[in-house]
Amino acid sequence: MGHQQNEAITEKLSEFAFNFSYANLPREVIEQAKLFILDTVGCALGGRTQAKEEVSWITMFTDTQNSKGSSTIFGEKGKTSAAIAALANGAIAHTIDFDDTHMPSISHLGSSLVATTFAIGEELNSSGEEIIEAFVLGFDVAGRVGRCAMPSHYKYWHPTATFGGIGAAVAAAKLLKLESKQIEMTIGLAADAAGGLRYGVDNGDFSKSLHPAMAAMKAVLFAQLIKNGATGPLGILEYSSGFFNAFSEEPNFEPLLDRLGEYYEISVGGLKSFPTIQCSHTAISKTLELVKENSLKKDDIAEVSIIQSETMPGQGMNYTPNSPLAARLSTPFAVSLGLQDGAVSLERFTEDTLADPEINEIMSRIKIDSSTQLAEEHPNTVASVVDIKTLDGRKFSGKQIFAKGDPNNRMTSGEIEEKFHKLSLPVLGVDKAGQVAKKIINLEAIRDLDEITQMLR
Repeated sequence: MGHQQNEAITEKLSEFAFNFSYANLPREVIEQAKLFILDTVGCALGGRTQAKEEVSWITMFTDTQNSKGSSTIFGEKGKTSAAIAALANGAIAHTIDFDDTHMPSISHLGSSLVATTFAIGEELNSSGEEIIEAFVLGFDVAGRVGRCAMPSHYKYWHPTATFGGIGAAVAAAKLLKLESKQIEMTIGLAADAAGGLRYGVDNGDFSKSLHPAMAAMKAVLFAQLIKNGATGPLGILEYSSGFFNAFSEEPNFEPLLDRLGEYYEISVGGLKSFPTIQCSHTAISKTLELVKENSLKKDDIAEVSIIQSETMPGQGMNYTPNSPLAARLSTPFAVSLGLQDGAVSLERFTEDTLADPEINEIMSRIKIDSSTQLAEEHPNTVASVVDIKTLDGRKFSGKQIFAKGDPNNRMTSGEIEEKFHKLSLPVLGVDKAGQVAKKIINLEAIRDLDEITQMLR
């Protein structure tokens, strides 16, 4: 693509962000945004009980900062600064790997966007409409930046960190009502500070949870610095040694400004129906379906052969997960757990389950291969072909293209609310969980975000 057409794309994106308005959003986009916000808050509350250790690492740190402010860390008593709250909530929301996925950029954007918009929104007494506006805008920017840099970006980088940080920075700038040039500088600082390697995705360590945490904290920091009069780089996305050229082997600048304001990236975002890495979902559900339909017992099974769309070589294929998080990122472990339990539930990802010899034995009967052909046939999803062979020689096969929760196989709003209740009940109790859900479902009617966050403290 010629250099001419790449000129000033960061500036044009910033003008779009400056003019972006809740008033112009289609009803279905608003509804979608509220469900994503509800889901993300649910994932954060679920992390408080299901990833206690990881959550304690971050809350022990935030407790010692003694930072003054008016922002809430979900599930904590006091209030803190917006940057510290954004850091904590970004991490907490991503600990259990149950949050949304934007498949064109393979990123989980809700965690950094909710962390950012809630932290700044409380400080500014933002309305529900302002939160929705900033959330949808941040999602749109992150998704578009992601489309330009993928797929080669994914070779080394975790897009939740890199694209999420830029989207969150724009969301923060929007809430702070920055001018177009200031938004461009905020993007500049976020792109300059982008990072987050794929190591954490492959190995399931805490760096993965810190990716949306750092994205959100930096977003708050950069937008506030620019608000205070600081300057930042201009034109960084298209610059010769700027973001796209540095972070992608073959950047395609086209999607950044394509049909701006005509379609919204959140419309192609999906929610998770399993608390596991996105690439495992079609394999889990097709395996469970074949077992159920044919009344198979786990002891009947000689082999489960799974062929999946390739996202990256080896992704999700860890046969020796050594922590609950690593287990959530392992397709063989998740499928084995499904065969053992008939379901894959969050509370089963524990040290005890990891040590269960039966699950490890079932894992030895699961073979996984990736297929570039499948990926080409079905873009923007991880399709799976599952073949089950029984010990007595029978064979059962099936293919699943879209996981439950994918934009092409949506969860209903009732199912999303049910997921929220299940995740939040242990922390909030029945009454509060119901009230929080109701307020987020009617977020546009909220005058001040504190109406919700006071119930999350």
